[in-house]
Amino acid sequence: MSIKCLYLFKELNEISLLLNTLDQLEWKIEKEYLKDRVIFYHEIELFVKLKKDFLNKKLTIWPLKDEEVITWMDTLSLISRVMMKLFKSGVQTNKISLIMEYPIVFGNHMRTDYLLIYDRLIVVLEFGMFNQDEKRSEERYTKKLQESISYRQILNNLLKPGVDVVNYVMIYRPEFYKTKNIYLSENIEYNNLEIEKLTKFLTNLFQIQDTSAPLYQLEYLESIL
Repeated sequence: MSIKCLYLFKELNEISLLLNTLDQLEWKIEKEYLKDRVIFYHEIELFVKLKKDFLNKKLTIWPLKDEEVITWMDTLSLISRVMMKLFKSGVQTNKISLIMEYPIVFGNHMRTDYLLIYDRLIVVLEFGMFNQDEKRSEERYTKKLQESISYRQILNNLLKPGVDVVNYVMIYRPEFYKTKNIYLSENIEYNNLEIEKLTKFLTNLFQIQDTSAPLYQLEYLESIL
């Protein structure tokens, strides 16, 4: 059996090829409009691969916008930073599976950004960037949160009891102004704090999963004698 999605990474090392390619590109989350970034990056190998793989898998009835491919590259770079923090904090990242661009069954062609799976836990992870218009940041978060809650509810209705489905939204900011060739230090600090929050959120959920495992509970019983 297979899962229809853009990519399914059953272990962290399976995503390393994409992440290494981003590192080689020295990929940055840039302040320029997505349409302008598309013009600059649409011919690079990774952009072409992501777009081709998505179209070949026929994941949606809607036309794919090139701007979406840029956001995939941005969010993959953020996922890389989250995974590294989880690894350094002692989380068994080899137990994490990652599903990217998953069209929810019976979800009216809606797609999740990412599903993080750990034991009997599914985290519906949505990303959103606010860039040029700061006044719309709250609106952006609310929209992504509503989408995330909808995805969680649909999955909850379809999966057997015993699977925990939670949702999380991370709003991020551009970190580099390519036109002026400057790093946006305040935004970088903001993103790092958001990554730290997400890491703590995931770590807590993973610990709950670990301590609820039957083997752990039997070991705990032995320890209290």
